[in-house]
Amino acid sequence: MENLVFGLTYVIPASFAAIAIAVISNAALNAVGRNPEKANDIRTVMILAISFTDALAIIGVIAAIIARFI
Repeated sequence: MENLVFGLTYVIPASFAAIAIAVISNAALNAVGRNPEKANDIRTVMILAISFTDALAIIGVIAAIIARFI
């Protein structure tokens, strides 16, 4: 049972982070398609948003590891 809980606390944040990154990338590609001259600004904001999303996924993984050993 503990392995199932550890797996779910690891998989759920990682999967939602992957979905969020897909949504961010889709929105950025749509924005570049509508406004190609702002591609550099949009790319910068996209990379920043993806890094924040990855940070949340890493926090979820750390929470899973902490919950495993408590």
